[in-house]
Amino acid sequence: QEWDWITKPLRSDSPIPEALTVFTDAGKKSRKAAITWKETDQWQHRILEAEPADSLQTLELFAVVWALNAFKGPLNVVTDSNYVAGVAQRIEGASVKEVQNKRLYELLL
Repeated sequence: QEWDWITKPLRSDSPIPEALTVFTDAGKKSRKAAITWKETDQWQHRILEAEPADSLQTLELFAVVWALNAFKGPLNVVTDSNYVAGVAQRIEGASVKEVQNKRLYELLL
């Protein structure tokens, strides 16, 4: 007998009720990324320094990857980066091959 599995998507197009919401952004000039979230009525933040090989896009992606690793459970991520939003839409179920940009490869793994 052959089974068809229905997979539960890991990404949602609409906000997840009761999930923590994090806001991410990065600055080209400052070479820093910021993650901000509200925890028990207090705003928290984390500032990340760019790696030497980071472009603005990989720095934006770094902020989102940091948030996904730092917080367990459902998470709403708000980004102003079209690049990161596009990666998020396509990454689920994708195969990642080694690319020339080693920093991008590290972030996608």
